[in-house]
Amino acid sequence: MNKVNKKEVINALNSLEVIESSGGDSAYVLVENNKENHEILNEVGISSETINKYGDEETFCILALGFSEWLIDLYDGNKCVLFDKEIKVPIASGKEIVLFKVDNKISVSIWEDSGDVYTKELSVEQINEIKTLLN
Repeated sequence: MNKVNKKEVINALNSLEVIESSGGDSAYVLVENNKENHEILNEVGISSETINKYGDEETFCILALGFSEWLIDLYDGNKCVLFDKEIKVPIASGKEIVLFKVDNKISVSIWEDSGDVYTKELSVEQINEIKTLLN
């Protein structure tokens, strides 16, 4: 695969119409494997050969594509996300808290080995409380 701008790839992946999805440890997000979707991804540097590795003649999985090709950091249940910065803190066997920044917004996620992810954007007040706690 050619060098790509991951922010452009995220925007392209998020622009595709999802036709089927499922969460958990076998999560998938399927989009139609058609000329239009290939053109959208080809424009941001993802080859049709790469796209076709993650699907069949009818659909391909944007999660498999994004994670396997190191293009995305998170799928929050609605969209693909690429972190500007992140801090991961293991909290229990199979769970971790992730604080991350995207476009000057800070969010917190709890990740589980089962594939479940819970994400919430933090308010300015919550960020200030964390800063106070850590000082």
